[in-house]
Amino acid sequence: MKPSRIPLAWLLGAAVPAFAACPPPPEAGARLDSGPIQLAWRAEPAPIAVSRPFALIVTLCPAEARLLRVDATMPEHRHGMNYRPSMQPLGSGQWRVEGLLWHMAGRWELRLDVEAAGVTQSLRQSVTLP
Repeated sequence: MKPSRIPLAWLLGAAVPAFAACPPPPEAGARLDSGPIQLAWRAEPAPIAVSRPFALIVTLCPAEARLLRVDATMPEHRHGMNYRPSMQPLGSGQWRVEGLLWHMAGRWELRLDVEAAGVTQSLRQSVTLP
């Protein structure tokens, strides 16, 4: 029996309806997209302040995606956070990330590693603390 070949374009097209039905709402916060994964995040408390602990509420689409890791670095200074955050699933694609603390003003690069359908993506966003 000859193996079946499914065109990549068809696979990507087949994923669009489920993906399109799931964009995070605007109130979910800053938005990042990477292939089939969309996410939004917002800080609690907001805004993020230097040397003040904060949490993130992360909304993932598709909702079945898993948040694997959250980290932040200061590329110009070649260092990151002094703490490792913990992640807790809240259900329906939402996660709470606690234990973040950015100890310096300047540009931070927030990195969120997400797994969906067996594929891991790293989504990054630059955030500047005054």
